[in-house]
Amino acid sequence: MNLLRLWRTVKYLSAEQWLYRFICRGARARMGKFPAATRVRIEKAAAALPLPTADSDELKEIAEAVLLLQKTVHGDDPAGVRNGQFSLLNQDFDFGDIKNISWRGEFHEGNNPLRRMNLAYMGYVVPLLAQGREDDPEIVCRILDGLEEQNPWSAPGVFRDVWNAYTASHRLINLLSGLALFRKAGANPAEKFEARILEHVRLCAAFIHANLERDLQYNHLLKNYVALTVFSAASGGLPKAFRFLPNALRQSVYQNILADGGHAERCPMYHVLSILDFEVLCCSGVFDDDLSYKLARTKRKMEQALPVMSHPDGDVALFNDSWIGEAPPAGQVVDLSDTPETTRIPETGYVRLGREGTAIIFDCGPCGPDDNPGHAHADFLSVEASIGGHRFLVDPGVPTYTAGELRDVSRSAASHNGPHLNGIEPIEFWKSFRVGRRGKASEIIAPELQEFAPIWCAGRHDGYAHVGVETKRYIALWPDDALLICDLMQGRFSTDSASNFLVPNTWDKTDGGSLRFNRDGVSISVEALTGELSPAGLNRHWSRFGVEAAAHQFSLSPDQIGNQRRSALWLSWSQNAAPPDPEALSGLLDCLSTC
Repeated sequence: MNLLRLWRTVKYLSAEQWLYRFICRGARARMGKFPAATRVRIEKAAAALPLPTADSDELKEIAEAVLLLQKTVHGDDPAGVRNGQFSLLNQDFDFGDIKNISWRGEFHEGNNPLRRMNLAYMGYVVPLLAQGREDDPEIVCRILDGLEEQNPWSAPGVFRDVWNAYTASHRLINLLSGLALFRKAGANPAEKFEARILEHVRLCAAFIHANLERDLQYNHLLKNYVALTVFSAASGGLPKAFRFLPNALRQSVYQNILADGGHAERCPMYHVLSILDFEVLCCSGVFDDDLSYKLARTKRKMEQALPVMSHPDGDVALFNDSWIGEAPPAGQVVDLSDTPETTRIPETGYVRLGREGTAIIFDCGPCGPDDNPGHAHADFLSVEASIGGHRFLVDPGVPTYTAGELRDVSRSAASHNGPHLNGIEPIEFWKSFRVGRRGKASEIIAPELQEFAPIWCAGRHDGYAHVGVETKRYIALWPDDALLICDLMQGRFSTDSASNFLVPNTWDKTDGGSLRFNRDGVSISVEALTGELSPAGLNRHWSRFGVEAAAHQFSLSPDQIGNQRRSALWLSWSQNAAPPDPEALSGLLDCLSTC
């Protein structure tokens, strides 16, 4: 079974990915076996690169985009860093002093190195140096000293976390941006400290160039290219060794950004982060007019797509591996004030219905690119909903990247606001980021459905086709009054099914006679028009990485009619809202079954 699962995972890889899996992983194995020779080789390559500077106008413009990101992650002034205090993915670590930083600690992430990587990104130096305090460059140099002393290239696992190309890419960008902001604040770093930082940056550039993540590709490889672009902007142009970048970037743009402006990995959080990457690329000044135009045009398309994935609170939906606080709020990146009642990015697979304080965001697309779906969740046909300006139906979020039960549960279909078969997954997850068999979702465009409600959308997915079941969902919204969610499964059933819905406990729940949720003067009544509604129980969600919050969860079990299972949920928050009559609802579900 494991061999079959492995085949279902790797059969989607491209020939290029197969090739570079052997090349890149072989190179990493040699690096681990011969660390001293690797260091000599990379240092020789670094010496052949120009030493960057931190005073170019292009780098200062790049640094402003990087500062927007790092203020979101680390705050306006992470002064505690001066005393060895860090906040890494919503957990605080106090080492007492910079010299006591434990770079190779476990950081409560088990078998996943994400917090070690975040510490080594050094994003905190950007807002720190932006303050222009005279002694902070020395603080940064002391941090670099500790990083290098505790992470010799002979250390087991060092090329997996502190010294991998993705981590080094972040560190290069952050160190150069921090120095540029330090100068922009009117301060001049002592020559010896600036030289120390720039030498490390140059070493990072050579390391990245020698270890481009051509095996993973997508956002990792794009970040490598962005880092080399930032280095080039600080060096007065593309060094000879980096003249491959324009063609490489053209291919990476095509791979990462879809025709409708959405991100290929279908994670709204990564979409925002990629917009910032494109801002950096556009500011660099190292590319010709043709590529610069292509980058700017792509960035505009991404900005136009972002409102489809955004809530009235100004931040993104949390589909797939997305969470709040890792990227700037969407409303700080684009103007969300004039979003139409119905918007869609069809290739990405998201539809947004609503206006003002009401928004329904519907996931009816693929879980990610077939050759790299590592950030996927089983959220086919799931919805997130904001009502009265507050998030009401929420995604479970991301509790961890560590392989295990919690990672599996948070990615499962039953944890999302969509229809599911009990005990059967529409996506075959394994380890932290592996995906074997996977279904696909798509939007249903059917004229016969359009007369039932003022605004609506519908979708299907084939994630249960391997057990003979097709799944469809119809969503109708009366923006000031009510929401209707209809689910239909048809085929051969071997297990029970249900549609679960997750509501944050910032909404008060009452069960007296009918299920109702209340918050800030908004009262939402929940009613089953078809099927049986369960009492609301306790559950949890993680809108911020690793930060558990309480939630209510209720379930709607369908009625079975022949080979079909049907359910219809009515959510109303206005006295004007009247549910559809049974005959009309039955006709709608009949229509949905034939679409």
